[in-house]
Order: sequence, then structure tokens, then C-alpha cells
Amino acid sequence: MAAEAILGAFMQTLFQKLSEALLDHFKSCRGIHGKLESLSQILSQLQAFLDDAEAKQLADASVRGWLAKLKDVAYDLDDLLDRYTAKIMYLKKRKVKLSTKASVGSPSSFLRRNLYQYRIKRKISGILERLDKIARERDTIGLQMLGEMSRRETPERPQSSSLVDSSALFGREGDREEMVRLMLSDNRHSSCNVCVIPVVGMGGLGKTTLMQMVYNDERVKEHFELRIWIYVSECFDGRKLTQETLEAAAYDQSFPSTNMNMLQETLSRVLRGKRYLLVLDDVWNEDYDKWLSYRAALISGGLGSKIVVTTRNENVGRIMGGLEPYKLQQLSDDDSWSVFKSHAFRDGDCSTYPQLEVIGRQIVKKLKGLPLASKALGSLLFCKADEGEWKGILRSDIWELPADKNNILPALRLSYNHLPPHLKQCFAFCSVYPKDYIFSKEKLVKIWLALGFIRQSRKKILEDSGNAYFNELVSRSFFQPYKENYVMHDAMHDLAISVSMEHCERFEDGTRYDNAIKTRHLSFPCTGAGTKHFDPLYGFRKLRTLILMHGYNSKMSRFPDGVFMKLQFLRVLDMHGRGLKELPESIGNLKQLRFLDLSSTEIKTLPASIVKLYNLQILKLNNCSSLREVPHGITKLTNLRHLEGSTRLLLRIPGIGNLICLQELEEFVVLKRPRHNITELRNMDQLQGKLTIRGLNNVADEQDAICAKLKTKEHLRALHFIWDEDCKLTPSDQQDEVLEGLQPHIDLKELMIKGFPGVRFPSWLASSFLPNLQTTHICNCRCTVLPPLGQLPFLKNLNIAGATEVTQIGHEFTGLGQIKCFPALEELLLEDMPKLGEWIFDDADQLFPQLTELGLISCPKLKKLPPVPPTLTTLRIDEAGLESLPDLQKEACPSSLTFLYINGCPNLTSLRVGLLSHNLTALKSLTVAHCEELVSLPEECFRPLTSLQFLHIYECPCLVPWTALERGLLPASVEEIRLVSCSLLAHVLLDGLQYCPLLKHFQISDYQIADYPDISNFPLELLPHTLQFLDISRCDDLQCLPPGLHEVSSLETLHISNCRELESLPEEGLPRGLKELYINQCPKIKQRCQEGGQDRVKIAHIRDIEIDGDVIVLEQI
Repeated sequence: MAAEAILGAFMQTLFQKLSEALLDHFKSCRGIHGKLESLSQILSQLQAFLDDAEAKQLADASVRGWLAKLKDVAYDLDDLLDRYTAKIMYLKKRKVKLSTKASVGSPSSFLRRNLYQYRIKRKISGILERLDKIARERDTIGLQMLGEMSRRETPERPQSSSLVDSSALFGREGDREEMVRLMLSDNRHSSCNVCVIPVVGMGGLGKTTLMQMVYNDERVKEHFELRIWIYVSECFDGRKLTQETLEAAAYDQSFPSTNMNMLQETLSRVLRGKRYLLVLDDVWNEDYDKWLSYRAALISGGLGSKIVVTTRNENVGRIMGGLEPYKLQQLSDDDSWSVFKSHAFRDGDCSTYPQLEVIGRQIVKKLKGLPLASKALGSLLFCKADEGEWKGILRSDIWELPADKNNILPALRLSYNHLPPHLKQCFAFCSVYPKDYIFSKEKLVKIWLALGFIRQSRKKILEDSGNAYFNELVSRSFFQPYKENYVMHDAMHDLAISVSMEHCERFEDGTRYDNAIKTRHLSFPCTGAGTKHFDPLYGFRKLRTLILMHGYNSKMSRFPDGVFMKLQFLRVLDMHGRGLKELPESIGNLKQLRFLDLSSTEIKTLPASIVKLYNLQILKLNNCSSLREVPHGITKLTNLRHLEGSTRLLLRIPGIGNLICLQELEEFVVLKRPRHNITELRNMDQLQGKLTIRGLNNVADEQDAICAKLKTKEHLRALHFIWDEDCKLTPSDQQDEVLEGLQPHIDLKELMIKGFPGVRFPSWLASSFLPNLQTTHICNCRCTVLPPLGQLPFLKNLNIAGATEVTQIGHEFTGLGQIKCFPALEELLLEDMPKLGEWIFDDADQLFPQLTELGLISCPKLKKLPPVPPTLTTLRIDEAGLESLPDLQKEACPSSLTFLYINGCPNLTSLRVGLLSHNLTALKSLTVAHCEELVSLPEECFRPLTSLQFLHIYECPCLVPWTALERGLLPASVEEIRLVSCSLLAHVLLDGLQYCPLLKHFQISDYQIADYPDISNFPLELLPHTLQFLDISRCDDLQCLPPGLHEVSSLETLHISNCRELESLPEEGLPRGLKELYINQCPKIKQRCQEGGQDRVKIAHIRDIEIDGDVIVLEQI
């Protein structure tokens, strides 16, 4: 399995490299062509034996050795082919041929050509001899020709989620409750405030998942002041753990010191007196002294603090002390079956496959109650209805093999065995990373691409295929989601190590590497100072991957020049991380390098030799704050697919159009200087995602725009066209022609046009040219007529802002006719259109059948909106000239409106017509603000709004109800009311608060009691007992608070501000449950609440008190 993991896919790669193109190039070279054909033939023969070798190698050491030798030769052949393919491409560029028939030239060039051919022939002969020997050995070890294993296509799986995986929901409810109980216990019977709880169980049993569930339980969150999660793994480094714990406990602070004593003192101080939960996941340490050293900083925690340790080893739990280890048991067969079927069948439903259930339950009995195994094998059989495949798993010889030294679960081996060859290769490679590594999907896929692991497809670009590979491995549980990234279960990591063997290594200081020459992928820790630290790398001469691991104490500032002289086969070099300041010139010798990551380093300049890396495909320069520019010759790297870095860095590259393989270009700025004009985009047809083009005012003419060939860029999904804000261009036909020449590809999904100074929008802004457009932004354009967007069939989001010259919206925009206008539009925003005075709509029922959000902002002349569809959920009208609210399109259909915001409409006088005259039973939030001329409300006021929760009325001084109602004007559903500067309305609504049984938040401001001689006090005696927040402000003649306020037992927060005549707090005091009191600009009350004041005793029970910005500390009361 170890060798086959890569061989199956590797053979396909080798055949591709021995393709007709390579053979044709050497056809005229005597002896080479024939040897290449022989290589192809013998590889084809050997490939037919791989399936038999895979089946036998677990139980037969001789087969494992045979596969290892074949794999080693395959690597060497691949290196040879890559090296000479690169040489051929170089010679082609220089128009030099290897043929001896082309004898024109100097004698020295003739001799060089013949010497070059001799070297090729000699190395190919050496490979052939080794392969011949391996081919002869196959008979000795009894391998048979089985042909290529047939593999079925894997059904499409549901998308993965970042939630705790579903296997946690089966059979662990009791464990979760018991662990929560232990977390909430107070340690009173312990001699120490901090209690250690070991959780013990074998790999794959679900220890980590159980603790994730407990860690995120709401009861646990509320109980602990501080929660910390640390992944420990096999290396128990006390200083590293102390620093990681400190950084997690005080994440908003930095701790540059690495001195153990200082770190421990700081951690002890941070934890002192706090009840904390610390989870140490996957601990292997059995050294008691190491544990004591780390524990010294943890014992300062408050009573009830817990340290939970998950481990496979019961001895670890005993060493760390504390409670008796909590031994996690295997799942029952029924619970294991629940996990299994949830991954094997769509929606976990196996009712239509009773025979598969019988077989499946027999498989589950072999899984020893391990959730990870059930999940992995269930995923393997996902939606496979062939009984033969299920029986093949049940009867596999793997179940009968003795456990290996790594205790790899047979179920995981089976899952791995049934992966396609290309996925085996990708998974096995990941063993190069340490156990606690957090994987970025985007980065790992690019590394796979650079290593040639991703197969070319006619339908997909390589990156999309790589993403599909990764998603498949996630769905089969080889990776698990972790926040925004992914991790690999430690049992899966053990499996990856097992199948990759000596070809992938994780370097450790002090370890002897006898087979360094066979290692192809290596991770190397940067923990030492000086270049001597890297001396061991000289022994790994055939490396394809070098990943420098940067930990908390990384000390690397420069890399030794000599190492790159030796690593001629290197394809992936990952040097990201802090510390590195200088890159040696010798990096230019890495002619096979495809991936280079220098992100987050302190490099100031890149060596000039970097432009010699003509095979480079990915260059990552993210977060290189000290790097000011890249060498101009970077555009010679024509194989670059990804050039990542700050926009500032990349914008300075002249002639970027030479990078015709580039997949991403976030921004391109057109300048009036050579090699920065828009024609640079001409041949960049591989661009995908989003492209922003700025400085379009610098495009010379329509011909230059056409030469950019945006119409051919089929992978671009979003285009943003931006003219400079400070450009002095006046509206002209030339700018119209420029935009006309920038016609995008028909598959474009998103378009922005910003600052366009032309007169007319382009003809291609119509359904026949951009039928797939979903989002459009038109900003700060000077055209007088809007483009014909109404018939775009899939347009969902439309934002038109700053169209300052548009006076009318008519049929040219909507396209009213027999076809519905804007058939898919969901969100429409019209903003900053000061001249817009009319919207023509003849048949409004044809408009916006799917619209859910409508915004009208800063359109002061628009007096009327068309009727809105019943699908509308959000309507925002802000600073508009409307004289009435829009009506509903179809009165028979119930409205879906839930949010209505009306602000700054000086012409609006009544709410009796339009939307609020209908039964808006779905409306939850209503805001009316700064409508000074608004006078009347609907006949029944707000009471018909039976779902209303939030009512906010601001600065509407003339607004009054149409009539008074016996039971008040408010619906029973309302939870929050804010009444500011609307005394007429407030005076009527106050009496109705008693009919609001759900009211929690009430604010009243600018209410003048003197205007109402019929009342003598603030009419709040009947406040509902659900009220939690009360805010009274700017009530100038208020003298006392309502006497019944102390009976509102639910009140938690009270704000009183700018009530200068308020003489005292209520005689009966304030509610006993009040937690927060804020008093501002109330001088009489302030005096009475001072120490020794008459009202001081009335606030003595309140936790948080602030008067005029001064915090009153409880201890002072």
C-alpha cells in the first residue's frame, strides 16, 4: 500500500510525459527515441501488476520491498523527464535543435549537442536497467497481471459543514452529560482549586469530539470565566505550551519573551483567581517532571477550575494526577450502525435497501465501536447499491491481518485502499506535516498542483479539480473541518505516515536518517540559529518538497546559499512565516521549482535570480510588508498561475500581460506609460474570479479596449470598470466607444461600472449579450438614461447610485411588455439621484415578481414609487420626496414585508394610504423618522400590525392617531418602543403600554408634561412587568418618576438623562432586580445620590452605577 499510494497515479503522469510531443522531439536523435519507447513499454507492463501487488503487500514483505524499489525508480525517471523537458522548452525558446543533422554552426556547438545527447542516453539506459531488474523480480515474488482495477464514479456528496460532525450525536449523550456535570462541580473536596480530569480512550473513539461538544455547551460557557483549548500531540514542550496557553488566555495582548520563568509568572498572574477550563487535547507525555514544570503556572486559578486531558494512554492520565481517568467506552453496535448509515445513505435512510442493512450491520460489528471507523467506512460506501461491493468490504483480508506497530485501524486501511490513485497520492503526501497542523484548503491544493498530483481535465481547470479532490477527502473523513480550515484526525495521520513510509519525513533534531536519499518530501523545523542548523538538508538531495516549519521560537533570518545548489529536483518550497529577511541568489538554481511561499516574511528584496525559475507556477508574497517591489523580469515566468501579494506590490509590475497562465489578477490599473496599457490583458485568457480595471480614462480609444479581449475571458465571473474620480474628462462619444469595446464574456455574473463619464451605456448591457448576469452596480455615472436591464433573466442584485443626470425612469430601463420585467431581481437600491423626478409604470404587476429588498435613498424629487410586490420583505426610504408610501401590487396576496424604514421625507403627510393601509401581518420592525409634516396614521394606528416587535418614531412632532381606541393603539406583540420628539403621539400611546405584555425596552425623549394640563405626573404607573430597559431623556419639566416603578420587578437597566427638574427618585425606591443605573445631566438627583445623600440608600443594591460619566464603585456605597 505504501508504494502503491503514489505509483498508481504516478504511472499515469509518466505516460503523459513520455507522450508523442517528447518522442517527436527526439525522433531524429539516434538511440534516444528507441530507448524512450522501451521505457514506455516496460512501464505499461509493470502497471498491470500493481493491483495484485497492492492486494499482497500488507502481508508480504517482499512485495512491499518490490513496490518501494519501483516507486524509487519511478521518482528518478520523473525527475529525469522533468529536467530534460525543461531543457527542451528552454532550447525551443532559443530556437536550438538537438538533432545532429542540423550541423550548421561552430565545432564547439556541435560537440555540446552530442555531449548532451550522450548524457541523456546514458541516464535513460540506467533507468531501463533498473526497471528490467524490477520486472524480472515480479515473477520471483509471484505477482500476477490483473489489469487496471475498475473504479466507479463517486456519487456527488452533500456539502460539508463546520459544525461538530454528526457522529457526535450518536451514543454519546450520557458521556456528554457526565462530563458537563464534572465541569460544573466545585472541587470542594479537592486540596487544590484546579482539578485535572483525564479522558482516556483509543484513537478514533471520539475523545476530541466529546470534549468539543462539552467545551461548546452553553452551561459550560456560562460557568467558566475563561476557556482555553490547546492541541498538544506527541511533543510536550513546556515552554511552547506555556506560551500558547498564555496567548489563548490573553489573546488581546502580546508576549514577546520566550523565557520560561517570565512566561510562567505572566500566565500565573493572568489565571489568578479566575475559574477557567483548559483542554489539553491528544497528550502523549509520560515525563512527570515536564508536567510539573508546566502545571506550576496553572494552579493559581480560581475554585472550580478544570484541566481536561485527552489521551490514548492511561499512564498519561495517572501521571497528570487529579480525578480517576474517565474511560470512554466503544459505541454499541446500534449506535455504530447509526453513525455508519448516516454516512452511507442519503439522509441516513436505508429503508429501501434492506439487504444492504444486513451486510452493513455485519461490517459494523468489525469496527469495534469506533465512531471514526464507522464514519470512514460509511463514507466509502456512500450511495453504492451494489451488494457485491458491500460484501467485498465485509470479506476483505485486511480484517484478518495482525495489527501493525502503529495500530492502524483496519477500517481506515480499507477506506484508503478504495480511494482512486490520485486521491491516495494527495492523502499520503499530507504525512509530511506534523500531527497538529491546520490545513488551508487553498494552499494545499496549490501544492498538489505544483507536485503534479492533479490530473488535467477538459471540463475543469486544475484548481477546480484539486478542490474536488480535497472535498472528496473531507467527505470520506480523511480531513475534518476546523473553523475556517481543516485538520486531520491523529488516527488518519498515523495512516498517512504508514502509507507514505520513507518518502515523506518530518525532520527531528537528533534523529538519524539513513534513507535521506530516498526522501522526496520533508518538513523541517526552524528552531536553531545560524546556517549550521540547516546542514542536515544537504543529505536530502532528491527532495521535491521542503516545508520549513516556523514555531513560536523560530530563529531563522537567512537561509544558507549552498542548500539550493544541491536540491535540483525541488518543486515545492514553503518558507512562509516570521523571521526570514534574506533569500540567497542560489534560489535561481531550482529550475524545477513550481511553488514558492514567502508569505509573512521580512524580506525586503527578491534576488534577481528568481526570474530564472521558469517552471514556477505559484508565488505567494502575502503579508510581506517590507517588500517594496518585485524584479521587473518576473514577467519572464510565463508559467505562473498564481502571483499573490498586496495590490500595491503587483500594480508596479510592467508588462504583466506576459503572464498568460495567470489565474488571478485582483486589480489592473491602466496608465499612460509603456507596458501598462489595457492591451496587456490581451492574452490573459486564464484569468478567473474577479478583475477590477481602474484608470479607464487612460484608455486611448475603442481599438485599445477591444484589444483587451475581455470577451474571450470565459473564466472571469466579476468585472469592475472604474474611471478615476479626479479625471477631467467631459462627456464624449470617445468614452462611450471605450466602454463599448470592453464587452465581457457571455458568462459574466457580476458587473460594476463606476465613474463612467460617457453619454450612453454600451449596447452589450442587454439580455442577449449578458444573459447570465446576476449582480450589477452602476455608480457615479453621467448618462441621462439608464441601461436596459429589465429583461436580464437572472439579475438578482441591482445597485444604481450617483446617477446625477437621470431625470426619469421609463420603459427603456424596465422593458415593460409581455415578458415580466426584472424576472429574478431580489434586491434593488436607487441612491443619490437628485434629478430623478418621475418613474413611469403602466403595468406595475409586471415589475419585480421576486423582489425582496428595495432601497430609495437621496432621491429628493421623486414623488411616487410603483406598487411593490407582495414578495418584498424590506423597504428603506431615506431622504426622498415621496408624498405617499407605495401601494401593494396585488391586494389579494398577503404582504411579506417585515422591515419598513421611513426617514427624511418632507412631503409625506399621511400614512393612511399605501402600504400601512393594508394588513401587514408579517411586519416586525417599523421606523418613521424626521418627517416633520407627517400628520396622520392609519385608522387603527399600529394595532393591525400583529407581528410588530420594534416601533421607533423619531422627530415627527405633528403625528397623531386618527382615532382613539379603548384598548390602546399598539399590538400585543411589540417588544421595543422608542418615542423621540413626538409628544402628540406619545401622549396617546403611553396609556396603552399596559396592553403590551411582551414589552422589554421603552425609550421616551422630548416629552413635555406642561403641554398636557390634564395630567400632573409622568403617566407610566402601569408599565408592564416584562420591561427590562427604560430610557427617559430630555423631559425638561419632569419632577418625579412614577411611584409604581419599584414594582416593575423585571427592570434591569434604567437610563435618565437631561431631566434637570427631576427632584428625586421614587419614594418607594427602585426595583430590587435593577442591575444598571445611568444618570446624566440631572443635577438634583446627582446631589441626592452622592455619599450621604437622601437617595443614596435607594441605589445601594445596584451593581453598576454611572452618574455624569463617573462610575460609582459598589464598595463605596
